[in-house]
This record gives sequence, structure tokens and C-alpha cells, in this order.
Amino acid sequence: MSEVAVAIEPQTPVAAERLDALAGGLADDLRTIRGLRIGHAGSTAIGPGKSPQAWELGMLVVSGVFSAATMGAVAQIVVAYVNRANARSIRLRSGENEVEITGSTRLDDPALVAQLEKIFGTGSAPLSTAPAPPGGGDGPRAVEGEQRADTDR
Repeated sequence: MSEVAVAIEPQTPVAAERLDALAGGLADDLRTIRGLRIGHAGSTAIGPGKSPQAWELGMLVVSGVFSAATMGAVAQIVVAYVNRANARSIRLRSGENEVEITGSTRLDDPALVAQLEKIFGTGSAPLSTAPAPPGGGDGPRAVEGEQRADTDR
């Protein structure tokens, strides 16, 4: 079973309670996807056999078996949530792979799809059938992280 850390990055600094509420809202949205388990990250994972994620406030842990459909649904929910909650971005991380999604992220971007496949551990069909959010195709690319997938560079 794969595990992905999901961290909300607000536009401006917010109180811990507000960040917790934002994480709770995203968790509720992600729970609509069958087969996933969503929980709040409580502490740093330590010891053999555990994922070495750096937990932080406003971070969720999403686990399950990720198919291309599941991966696409998570990406669509995250993009919609960033827009609705007026967050700066949401980071998805698994091990050394990380991607940052903003409201202008194009879900059909091949670089994003490749990065999401690394994060979710899938080698599945592309997400090219996933609709881009309104105005999403005109914005800047928002794929960032240690394993940078930006193709405009």
C-alpha cells in the first residue's frame, strides 16, 4: 500500500486552528475517493519500515492502492480545493519525489502526469482525459520539487 503526504500551503500565514480546518476540509474532499485512507499526520515516522516523511501542521497522509483513475481524482480534487480555499498550493510528497499543485496547474500536462506517477507509484495510463480547470491552460506551470518536472526550463 502506498502512502503520500499532502501538505497545504496557505497564501498568507494562518493560525494553527485555521490550518487544521483547511486540512480537515481537504481530507473530507479526498474521502470521496473510494479505496483511500486519509488521516492527519501526527508525528514524525521513526524506525525501520516506516516512511521517513517530515510531518508538519496542515499535512495529511493518504494511503491506498493508487490507480490512474485514483491518481487523476486526487489531482482534480487538489486543484479544485486550492481554488476554493484560496491556498497558495498543496504539496504531494512520497519519499524523495515531490510535486506542488496550484490552482493553475494543468492536469493534462505530461510533466505533471509523470511526476504524479512517481509520487503515487503508478506507471498507469496518462491523465490526458482529465479536464483542466477553467483558465488552467493559460497559467504558469506549477510542478516543482526535488525531482523537478518543469518542461519549460
